[in-house]
Formats: sequence, structure tokens, C-alpha cells
Amino acid sequence: MRESGWQFRCPSRPRGEAAAGHPMNGAMFPLWQVDRGEYELACAHLGLTPRDRIYEMLSEYLARAPFTFAPPRGLARALAQRRLTAFRLARLDLASRWFFPAHPIRHILNAVLALHECDGAGYREMARAPIGRTAWLALAGWTLRAAANHAITLSWLAAQCLAWTAWKPFAGGAAAAGRRVLITGVNRGLGMDLMLECLERGARVIGTVRTEASRSELLARLPASAPVTLLVADLSQPGMITDALDAAGVLPASLDMVVLSAGTKHDGQSVLSLERVRDTFQVNCFSAMEVAAWLCAAGVGQGASPSEPAAGPGERDPRTALVLVSSMGRWHGMHSTAGYNASKAALSIWAESLEMELHLTGKRRPSVTIVEPGLFESGMVGRRAGLGLLFASRRRVAGRILDGAVAGR
Repeated sequence: MRESGWQFRCPSRPRGEAAAGHPMNGAMFPLWQVDRGEYELACAHLGLTPRDRIYEMLSEYLARAPFTFAPPRGLARALAQRRLTAFRLARLDLASRWFFPAHPIRHILNAVLALHECDGAGYREMARAPIGRTAWLALAGWTLRAAANHAITLSWLAAQCLAWTAWKPFAGGAAAAGRRVLITGVNRGLGMDLMLECLERGARVIGTVRTEASRSELLARLPASAPVTLLVADLSQPGMITDALDAAGVLPASLDMVVLSAGTKHDGQSVLSLERVRDTFQVNCFSAMEVAAWLCAAGVGQGASPSEPAAGPGERDPRTALVLVSSMGRWHGMHSTAGYNASKAALSIWAESLEMELHLTGKRRPSVTIVEPGLFESGMVGRRAGLGLLFASRRRVAGRILDGAVAGR
């Protein structure tokens, strides 16, 4: 049985024309997008034949989904995070019809149906139906399978619900819908994952990149509908980031969160290479100080007293969240990195001092969150045999950072 609870207009692009999407290296929004293997599973589940052209159009469409539909919350989000298997797909198909009509899998399956229906060969596949005596046999078989699927799905969903309830206190995925977030260094690495995680959660992002070429390249990769503003600011030049923000008309009071994640590391450079050390400290430490001073000088840090109660569970914290990404490396020295660890140590200790001053002077805003990640996938960490086993997923690190910032931790 195929159904469509929404309207999907057939693409008017001529057959054979290349998909006018944006080149992507893997899924930018894994809650919504599917890879080729998952698309083939969906086709098998729906009784359709996979087609390259349809998969390209599906990928293009799903890349815009985070900006079209509300992000999943709670149990629905937890069910969307795991990779699809044939069993999981069948369970989610039924569960989303009953309880989660806005679940990503509902949009994915309906999009697959609609795109195949708009294709000549796909339409003929979907139009096939048994006739005569075989129709009654097919109907009886379908009824038995449906009854079994419903029983299995109800049991599976109950188990998933119990597991999620037990894990809920530790689960992430804090809502960011409607928030305006400034992130530095979004053209690669952790900064890019922070940007994508914010977009997937429904936030609007202002990102900084170092060069105009980086800005053009990133804009080409993102869907045109992504609520992103990219500013060019070379953080190695003092004052450039605040100048870029002022020139773009960005007001400190308009920001709900500021994540200072841009960083640089000069491998193979001695701590006595003073020019490289100055560059490292400027990008990793002093540029963060400039943004924090810009926030507080504009009055973002004014108003509330230290005794004012913080936001309760489920409430939105009115404070601007200032997040400074440091490193576990700040706790020890390291040779031949032009003082990278020293710059992170300076950033952490300076941020602790800022938090003390804001508290002592009665300025509760912005809230200050210092993040010190360990090893994660990054161009700053060289690949060595066995070291990859210690790496955390960079996207997961980004998610945990946002969870902590939203919670004010």
C-alpha cells in the first residue's frame, strides 16, 4: 500500500540534464539525507527499482529539508539518528504513520514515491497490480503481512521508547530553532560541523571564513535555501572580525550564541619562531578576546543580577551564550607547533577570568562556556597507525558543544 500525505511537484528538469544541486562530500544533514545504500533499501521496501537520476534529485531535495520542515525532537530525533536497515526502515515506516507524521523517514519515503511516480518507468512499476484471482491472493497475503508488521512494530517501538526514556537524561539534540548563531572558521573542520549541526537543528547562522575564495566554495556546497550569512574575516589580522561584523550590520544583541571555533596550528614550527607564534596567538586567542569585548562593550553583558534565576527546564535562556573552543592540550606543552597548546591555555584561563569578572560585576550575560575537546577527526591531528581508534566523531563533538551551550554549561 502506497500513500502520500503531502504534495510533491514533479521536477521539470529535462531527462538527462545533470542535477542542479550542490556538490557535497557525504551527508551534510544526516537526520534527513540518505546515502545510496539507504536509497536502495527504501526502493526495495516500496517495490521500486533504484535509478541514479532519481537518487540525485532525492539528494538535492533532502539537502533542503532542514530549512523546510521542523527538526525532529525527543524520541523522533533518536529514531532518526541511526543508520537505516531493512528491518528498521519497515518499523519506522509504520511508526511514522501512527505517531510521527513529520518524522524524516516519512518525508524520505514520500519523496522516493513521488519522484518515481514522475518517472516513466517508475510510474509503470507503481501502476502494476494483480488482476483476477491473483488479486484476492495478493490481498490476503498483504493482510497477513500487515498484521505481522503491526505486531512487530508495536513491540519494537515500545522497546525503543523504554530505551530512550532511560537514556533521555544523557541525550543531546537540544533545540536551536529560531536562534541566531555566530560561528568562526566555518569553511572546514569543527567550525563547519558546528555550522551544519546548527542548521540541522533549525538555527540561522552567521559564519566567518578567511578568504573570499573559501566563501565562494562554501556557498557553492550549501543549498541555496540554507539560512547562512558568510563573512570574510582574516582572524590573523587584529580587528578584522569585529570590522566585518560591523560592516555587515550584525548587532551583538541580535545573537543568541557565539561559537569561537576558528584555530590555526603550525606543525613543524618551533616555539621560538616568533612570527608563527604571534600568528597562532592572534587566531586562537586574541581574536576571541576581540569578539568577547565587542559583545560586552555593546551592552550584551549588561542588566541581570547574579541572583536572577536561570532558565528552567524547557525554557529558553535569554542570555547570549559565548562558547570558546580550547583544547585538552592546554594542560601540557607540545614541541614544534609554534605554541599551539600555549595559545589554548591562554584562551582557557582568560575565559575563566572573563567569567569571574562578569559574575563579580553583576553582568550575567553573556554566559561563558569553555570547551576543551580531546582527540577528534581534524586536519590538525596527524594520521598515525592506531591513533584513529582514539578519535571521537567530529560531528558528535559539535553536537555536544551545542548541547552544553544551549544548557548554559
